[in-house]
Amino acid sequence: MNTFEKCKRIRSIILRRAAEVISYKWDAEFAVSTLGEIETNLRKKEDIGLYDIQPSDLTATEMEELDFGKWTETSEMMLIPLWLFPYLADNIIVNCIDGTTVMKKSEMDNDNRFGCLAYGVTPKQ
Repeated sequence: MNTFEKCKRIRSIILRRAAEVISYKWDAEFAVSTLGEIETNLRKKEDIGLYDIQPSDLTATEMEELDFGKWTETSEMMLIPLWLFPYLADNIIVNCIDGTTVMKKSEMDNDNRFGCLAYGVTPKQ
């Protein structure tokens, strides 16, 4: 499974669970529990490979389909969507909007604006 297919699978699982919570109008405790199970379900042995996402392996078209955000009109950098943060590889090279380069996921934070992190990558050509 390539990076784009992995990302689509992750997004599909997250959206399916969220849609269930919204559509079925479960009580709050059960709804929170169900959303919390997303991580557990993604850690099943058949999905273990979903935890090493390198967003720089994606093309611009793939990034757009996955809701990456363009940093500026003049920059090629695409900002990583928040939903993808838990699944990024531990060793990752991303650029922060403050101009610094980060080389480990542990050095990133999950603060977001409009659904994207303050970190991005240049799409694969």
